Amino acid sequence: MKYFLIGTDEKNRNPYNINKNRALDIRKLTREGIDTLPRWNIISMDLPDEGFFPDLICSPCILMSRDCIRAVIMYQPDIVYKGVKLWESDSGVNRTYFLSIIEELDCMSEKTQRSAMGNRIIKLVLDEEKIASNAVFRIKGCDKSCIAARLDVVESLLRRGIQGITIEEVQLV
Repeated sequence: MKYFLIGTDEKNRNPYNINKNRALDIRKLTREGIDTLPRWNIISMDLPDEGFFPDLICSPCILMSRDCIRAVIMYQPDIVYKGVKLWESDSGVNRTYFLSIIEELDCMSEKTQRSAMGNRIIKLVLDEEKIASNAVFRIKGCDKSCIAARLDVVESLLRRGIQGITIEEVQLV
């Protein structure tokens, strides 16, 4: 099976300073901690002129649009999520997202190449056996992109017209 890294395309005029009102305690963004958050959260952000709302936002947490979360849940039904309203107070512009808690897998292969300092991944290689049947996951020790997804998930996202993302194939061993 093929896997891809999916991230937010930073070439767009995306929202920034997300959670500037500190409405979310980032430390609670775990499978256990998310239950302490309200069902819906209002999070402040800044939006540039002619701003663009991508279907996937990776920082400071994983936020997915309605179409994106629906597609992901079809393939990974155990994903935990809460509703979030991104809101810019100056203009009143807002958008609904879903704060998603995606499992982190220790699935990097020994063949992964790092920089001389060891702090940057040059070539990411995943161990297919450690991935098992997971369709969508984060990669432990890798901040290269937001999430990894199986080919069928990526195809489903693209069929739904998901916008504002980057897709990069990952090697497997």
